Amino acid sequence: MRSSRVLLTVMVAMLWLTGCQPVSGDNLLSGYQTPDPLVLRTPEALVPVPDVTLVGGAGERSTASLFRDRWSLLYVGYSYCPDVCPTELGQLALILPRLEARLPEVDWQVVFLSVDPERDSVGHLQRYTAFFSEAFVPLTGSREAIDAITSRVRAGYRIEPHETGERAYTVDHDTSFRLIDPKGRMLALLPGPHDSERIVEVLTDFMNEVNE
Repeated sequence: MRSSRVLLTVMVAMLWLTGCQPVSGDNLLSGYQTPDPLVLRTPEALVPVPDVTLVGGAGERSTASLFRDRWSLLYVGYSYCPDVCPTELGQLALILPRLEARLPEVDWQVVFLSVDPERDSVGHLQRYTAFFSEAFVPLTGSREAIDAITSRVRAGYRIEPHETGERAYTVDHDTSFRLIDPKGRMLALLPGPHDSERIVEVLTDFMNEVNE
């Protein structure tokens, strides 16, 4: 990796971005923005994704097997998000086939992790993500499993207080895409707002550098 493109680890720790609800400027979910489409960690500060069990269309799945031998773009959100998640999943639906065309030797996947298992059943998640791309991998899990991942990769979220069984509530969440390498380590973040063409360009350049 070229050192000129590597930013300090402390910058990554600050990447808490506004989700589906506006939040005040002093909230940890807001604040840091960058014009750079790809924010890299130093090679010494890669973040291993915790090995926990999630659930999707194929049943239970460990994160270790999920990310093994594939480059992944991880997006954290929820299906009832009124605007941000549909926009970002739409961008990912454009990005994935373009990356596969540009880098046919690389095995790519898009993983959508729902932090709202109370409403996002496995079947519902499958139907929801299939609207954008049938290639997406939708997953959710227990609160403990979700929090183990989101806290490690700094994907902040906040669920609006609500009564058990209530269906109309919002979830504020981080909007970054996270680049996970084939060893299950978060290597970089792609902060929003996202431009699919620009992201394909920078990821293509990045992968060419990694494989030099």
